[in-house]
Amino acid sequence: MVEKNKIKVNMTKDEELFERYKLMIQARNFHYENFNKWMTYFYVAIGALFVGYCTIVSSEKIDHVKQSHLELIIPIVGYIVSLLWFWSSKGYYYWNIHFITMINHYEKDLLKLKKNNRVYFGFANKAVENEYVNPLKGANISTSKVTIFFAFIVACLWGFLFLSNYIAYELESLNISLIILLFASIGITLSLSFVPKLFLKSNIDYMPNLKIKFDIQKD
Repeated sequence: MVEKNKIKVNMTKDEELFERYKLMIQARNFHYENFNKWMTYFYVAIGALFVGYCTIVSSEKIDHVKQSHLELIIPIVGYIVSLLWFWSSKGYYYWNIHFITMINHYEKDLLKLKKNNRVYFGFANKAVENEYVNPLKGANISTSKVTIFFAFIVACLWGFLFLSNYIAYELESLNISLIILLFASIGITLSLSFVPKLFLKSNIDYMPNLKIKFDIQKD
């Protein structure tokens, strides 16, 4: 694999740029494939936890005390897993923007490809199939952003489930609206954003910060 991706010597400048361009696309595709594999783990884990929770809730054979404990434990585990899924989706989007920006930079500024010859820094027929209302048409919607939003919703719902069960079992004297609990779950999820910022971010401090800008009007 290393020999295959190694830049050959005695290349012209344009040939070397094109080889680096191909490596950049390979790196982007590798990142995309790995993301899909990682997401599968989250889907399976969350699905298994949900099935387990429904089984516990509907079971009449489990001791009431044990059932109450499980109805608190499973939602908190589901919340943690969904929160990690949400953060992973945000991390993928961050790196994907990096790869696309670099590929665009190579196509437009370094390789200086003409508009009709570009793969990433160009879009064919933007208005075609861009129908948000028609259920049989496509639309300009970011699947990455949809995934992030969906993961956020799932995390908030698990948090809501835990809070509502905790109030019901541990603080029976409190009468709190479910809407308040839902907003509380959303607030907690957003406030925990400091965790990935402090402990889970990629080490990119050693990398140069390439401030790449695209002047669309001059293109």
